[in-house]
Amino acid sequence: MAKQQRVDIGALAAQIQLIKEQIDALQAYLQQLLQSRDSVVKAINSINTIRNVEGNIMVYLDPHLNAAISAGITDRNILVHLGLNVYAKLSFDEAVSILEERRARLDKAIENTRSTIANLIALHDRYQSVLQSAISEAEAKKSRG
Repeated sequence: MAKQQRVDIGALAAQIQLIKEQIDALQAYLQQLLQSRDSVVKAINSINTIRNVEGNIMVYLDPHLNAAISAGITDRNILVHLGLNVYAKLSFDEAVSILEERRARLDKAIENTRSTIANLIALHDRYQSVLQSAISEAEAKKSRG
């Protein structure tokens, strides 16, 4: 006869709640990573767009395109945020290279975070299944006894 393991329903429910909170926190972190990557991609695309511009371009002053200004590109260098409020004046190629490295790091972090979330969801589902079985078993025992 198979030996059944006794399940503490309260402890299991608490574990499920903790896992759910971890999933929620990681999903919020994932959104931050995705926004950061999107920002880096936009910066790369913008640099590549203005790389060959001669004369003036329209620069929008807000994300919803409410205001713009005509600006001339007079410098072939660009300021790039290196972290910790440190900026470097770099050529377009150097700037794109640094931003591509940043995007690669963000892609790796996104991949790892998604994997961790998937693992936690699978664990949550297994625990939820065990909890449902334990509740059903307890209800069956109660109705028999």
